[in-house]
Amino acid sequence: MPDTIPREQLLQEFADAFERVIETASAAARREVSANAEGWGPREYVAHLAGWEIMATVRVPKIAAGMAPLEEADAARGKVMTDAINATIIAMIGDQPLEAVCGILRRAYQRDIAILRSLDERFFQPGEYVYERTRGVIEHCQEHIEDMAAG
Repeated sequence: MPDTIPREQLLQEFADAFERVIETASAAARREVSANAEGWGPREYVAHLAGWEIMATVRVPKIAAGMAPLEEADAARGKVMTDAINATIIAMIGDQPLEAVCGILRRAYQRDIAILRSLDERFFQPGEYVYERTRGVIEHCQEHIEDMAAG
């Protein structure tokens, strides 16, 4: 069984990961990093994360209350759904400047942390959805940081 990370430490890592994304995106924008082959630049990476965190503020409490996570059994269908959600999120940001999108991400992850702090400790055990999602988001942020730093 993997070691359990105390909730507050996990939530601090979660916040730090988003702040590193914001810092990296801002630095990439100053270097005039352009969009990658998929059309994603710093603004799109930040918007993508903000959108998913906004959705998490609705989904996580429901999952904690007993609703099953929305898992797509078919990987191809899951990718199509994820791509559609990402495209919708990015389209919704329109021409907002990066600073505004960073503010949306910061408010979204802070709301998510407030919700996570309200949950019982049992949700922060390895194998539990909330714990695994939080760890996964931290890793996902790191992937985007690496992508933007390479750009």
